Amino acid sequence: MGTPNNPMVIGALLLFDQRLTLGGLQDLVHERLVSHRRFRQHVVEPAHPFGRPAWRDDSGFDLREHVRQLTSPTPVDDAALVDLTSERINAPLPLGRSPWTFELIDRAPTGSALLVRIHHCVADGRALVSLLGQLADESPDPGPGEDGFPHRPSPKPAPWRRFFGQLGGLFRFLTPRDPPGLLRRPLDGRKQTAWSEPIPLDSIKSIARARGHHLSDVLLAAVAGALNRYERQHGQIPRSVRALLPVAGPSEAAADALGNHYASVFVRLPVALADPQARLEAIARDMALLRSGGPSRIASGLIGLVGGVAPAIEHWAVRWGARRASLVVSSLAGPPMPLHIARQPLGGIVIWAPAPASIGLSLTCFGYAGMLRLGLLADAAVIDRPNELVAEFQTALDELGRDPTASGG
Repeated sequence: MGTPNNPMVIGALLLFDQRLTLGGLQDLVHERLVSHRRFRQHVVEPAHPFGRPAWRDDSGFDLREHVRQLTSPTPVDDAALVDLTSERINAPLPLGRSPWTFELIDRAPTGSALLVRIHHCVADGRALVSLLGQLADESPDPGPGEDGFPHRPSPKPAPWRRFFGQLGGLFRFLTPRDPPGLLRRPLDGRKQTAWSEPIPLDSIKSIARARGHHLSDVLLAAVAGALNRYERQHGQIPRSVRALLPVAGPSEAAADALGNHYASVFVRLPVALADPQARLEAIARDMALLRSGGPSRIASGLIGLVGGVAPAIEHWAVRWGARRASLVVSSLAGPPMPLHIARQPLGGIVIWAPAPASIGLSLTCFGYAGMLRLGLLADAAVIDRPNELVAEFQTALDELGRDPTASGG
C-alpha cells in the first residue's frame, strides 16, 4: 500500500507533564514489547518479481537503535514540538532493522513527549492500542469502544438488508475516481503534522444524542464542515469527496494480535453542502448503509482476493482504489481512564494514521481518558497549512452543537 511519497507508517505522540528518562523507557520497552517477535524482525524483499516479502529475525537486534533520545539545546515548547514531529515523521525508518522507533523529546518546561513510529506492516491501529496498554503501569479497561469507528457489522442482519447492503457496497467500489481538486494533487512526499487541543468526548456524544445519530456521524460531519470552511478560505469552491474509512476485521480476530485485520470502505463527505445539519443528515444516511455490513464484507472479500495475487496486481488494485477517494478518516477508541507509563501520568495521545498510494490527507480521531484529539497528517502539496484545517474541525463541531432552531437557523 505504501509508495515513496506515502510510506505506510503509523505515528503516535504521547505527551507527559513530567520528565521520562531514556534508561527507564528502554527498560520498559525491552520488558513489554521486545518479547513480541515481530519487534525483533525485519522485512526481506523477494528475490524475483512474483515473490513476496518475508519476515526474518534480526540477528543483530540492538534496542538502542530503536529507542533513543532526540537531543536539542533546550526543551522544546509546543510550537517547536509541532515542527520537530513534522521533521521526524519524514525520516525513513531504518532499512535492515525492525521498522519501528521510539524517540524521546524533552518538553518545556519539565515534561516529555514520546514520538512513536511503527510501520503498518507490523500491526493495525487496534493492535497498537492494545500494545499501548501493555506499556502502561495499569491494566487498562478497554471500554465499550463507542468513541471509535471502525464499525464492525451487525452479526446477523436481516436477509433483505444484507442483500441490499452488499449490492450497495459493490456499487461503491465501482464508482468513478474523485475529480481533481484541492485534495487530489500530485504529492511531493513531504509530510506535515498537526493536532487539536483535547475535546471532551461527552460534548460530542451530546451532539449525537440531541440529533439522534451516532458519534461517528458527528465526527465525519465535522470533517466535512472543516473541509468546506478550509476550501472556501483558500478561494476554492467546496466539492463533495469520498473518504476511505477503516473498518475493523472480524471480532474473532484477537484484538491484541499483531498484523492487520481491517479493510477500508468509501464514505461520501458532502463538503459542498453549506448547511451543517444537512451535512450531518446526509452522512448519517450513508453510514446507516455501512452499518448494514454489506460494504465492509465486500471490502474484506476484495482485500482477501487481492492479497492472494501477484504483487504487481496487488499494487495496481491499491492505486485503483486510492484514486476513488481524497482522504482517509480514521478513529480509534483508546483507554477511557488515564494511564501511567514508566510511573509518569500520560497526559494526552495524538495518532496519525497513514494514507495509501496517491491520497495526501489523513485525519485520525483518538479518544483517551474522556478526551478526543484530532491528528492530521498531510502532504505539503495538498494541505500547506494543516493547523488551519485542525482549527476548522473544532469550529465545525461548535456549529453542529448549536441549536438548529435558534435564531431562525
